[in-house]
Amino acid sequence: MSSSGLHPFNFFVPIVEQVQEGVVSIVTEDVSPSKNVDSFLRSMISDEEPPTPAERSFGSGFLFHPKGYILTSEHVIGKSKHIYVKLFNGRVFEAKRILADRVRDYAVIKIDADCKLLPLALGSSAHTKVGEWVISVGSPPVGVEEKSNKFYFAK
Repeated sequence: MSSSGLHPFNFFVPIVEQVQEGVVSIVTEDVSPSKNVDSFLRSMISDEEPPTPAERSFGSGFLFHPKGYILTSEHVIGKSKHIYVKLFNGRVFEAKRILADRVRDYAVIKIDADCKLLPLALGSSAHTKVGEWVISVGSPPVGVEEKSNKFYFAK
């Protein structure tokens, strides 16, 4: 539907369409220590390392630099071992942590993409006024599948 066919108060749709290619889905994966007594006892009497389930967290962020730098929240990536990013075009990349600030709850991660990235411009709160409308555009990773202890984003 074109923006001319939108209801006059539905002005968020063109904004979302304008920024959607810069918004990313994020899935983090970390191995959780087993708190199961049975697993603990097995590890004590066996040389075999029991499989530990992966804990996953989901969130979103946005590209702010064409070289693959992404701004997200620190609570999204936490202390995860693996960070995966899905772009609007469906491509998935593993990201590396660049910096994170738990107190201010922001983090910068980076992907090395072999495709053109469309970053969003960073704004400035100096140009805003109290009472202005603000929207948050996220990209939840719906349809995440698990196959042989690895996950895949559904298309």
